[in-house]
Amino acid sequence: MKQLIIIVLILAGLYFLIDHKAPLPLNHEAIGLGINHITHSVFGIILFIAAGYLWWMNKGNKSQVQ
Repeated sequence: MKQLIIIVLILAGLYFLIDHKAPLPLNHEAIGLGINHITHSVFGIILFIAAGYLWWMNKGNKSQVQ
């Protein structure tokens, strides 16, 4: 289950880091950010950090079991 969450966080992080325009959901115009791309970039980086943290914690739990 944690692996699925990590994959979803990585994909969402990539989505927010990519310059998404009007046809895509949660684009800048739809939520009122205009040309403020830095907000989505920071959010994408935060999602990557969260995915890395979950992966690191999951890796630590597996090494303790063995």
